[in-house]
Amino acid sequence: MTKGQFSPIFVSHGAPTMPLEDIPAKNFLMKLGTLYKNVEAVLCISAHWATSHPVVNAVEKPETIHDFYGFPSELYDINYPAAGSPELAERTAELIKASGIPCAIDENRGLDHGAWVPMRLMFPDADVPVVQLSIQEHLDPSRHHDLGLAIEELSSENVLIIGSGGAVHPLGYAPLGPGAITDTWAVEFDDWLTRSVQHGDEDALKNYRKIAPYPERAHPYPDHFMPLLTALGAAGKGATGEMIHHSWYWGDLGMAAYRFGKP
Repeated sequence: MTKGQFSPIFVSHGAPTMPLEDIPAKNFLMKLGTLYKNVEAVLCISAHWATSHPVVNAVEKPETIHDFYGFPSELYDINYPAAGSPELAERTAELIKASGIPCAIDENRGLDHGAWVPMRLMFPDADVPVVQLSIQEHLDPSRHHDLGLAIEELSSENVLIIGSGGAVHPLGYAPLGPGAITDTWAVEFDDWLTRSVQHGDEDALKNYRKIAPYPERAHPYPDHFMPLLTALGAAGKGATGEMIHHSWYWGDLGMAAYRFGKP
């Protein structure tokens, strides 16, 4: 197969209930998948798999992990039977280790909802292999950006790199739910994030905890911000981003999505 170039993207996966609701972010992801019919595989960096060092899952048939509780029973019946790709997992680990970053392979782990929720919407036929790359427990923005730089080559190898997290993810700070309002502080952080992405301001994004407005509210626990930094890094040094979707969900959940590339 002729190798293609696929720009890394970041998507906000919201709550696990997104597949059951008719909301703008869901409809966006369903349409987004139609743009990637020729992709050979997906490497997904999900906010819901954190390890001490980078790990990729090399599983032929990854299970669907229902890593949440308290939601409608029908969610727990969802199975997303996409294949894995041990070959892509090995290639990813090689690139990461070649950059001087330790990386391990997990031969058992399946796909958490940070991966299968957007993948099920983008590729409903489960006909695209999916591999996951973990975020790291230290939640260091610079090191997650470096992780992205290490895997830049994959974008030219028919692999779509997707960071899956949340543009604004105030879990534990703001009350979230149907009918909740979007607060001004959330809008201010969201606006700052989009400007920084569009300008390719790596330093600002890596230092968002000191620079951004209300970072402690927008990301009380910043696991959902790390995949964005890795996706940005995967587009290479000097990359910028364009916003490809914007909406709000359950009040303060920012559902923005970005595509990254060289200006």
